[in-house]
Amino acid sequence: MSEKKKEPASTDTQPTTSGAAESTEPALVLNTDPKVVTKATELLQPIGTDVVEKNLTTVLTAVKQVDQTCDFKGCKQKTNLVGSDCGYCKERFCFKHSLPEIHGCGEAAKRKEREQFLHPMTGKARNEQHEKQKAQTRLTLKLKQMSLERKQKPTGGGSTGTGTGTSRGGRKRTNP
Repeated sequence: MSEKKKEPASTDTQPTTSGAAESTEPALVLNTDPKVVTKATELLQPIGTDVVEKNLTTVLTAVKQVDQTCDFKGCKQKTNLVGSDCGYCKERFCFKHSLPEIHGCGEAAKRKEREQFLHPMTGKARNEQHEKQKAQTRLTLKLKQMSLERKQKPTGGGSTGTGTGTSRGGRKRTNP
């Protein structure tokens, strides 16, 4: 028992006990304190890929814990049941920090509101824009479908005449 680890109180750790080769390696210590780490990317950035693969369950539980808290620096409020996603930075905040001006997206919100005020859209223009978006999505879906159909055609020679139902639009036979 000469191998003791000093762990901070606010970290999630699980010692590796699956093999003799891993017992000589230090246990993975992840700091999930909301005052220090607000995003999972900040948590995982200094960790190597091989360490993450060896301690995957520890890393996943730490990332889950970080993702379920408010992304505001220093806030410990849980947001897994009730929270708000910011439309500008796409992060999740508690209701106390959900306003863009509070958590740092004030300039983006100001720009968007100024644009909407200076260039308001009428109901007709809004409907036309919506119809244009729907037509664009239909076009992209149709193009994807057509490209898939092109890829699915057999690469062999012509038809074998087995009557697979692919002969459409040919001439009708007439008996003289």
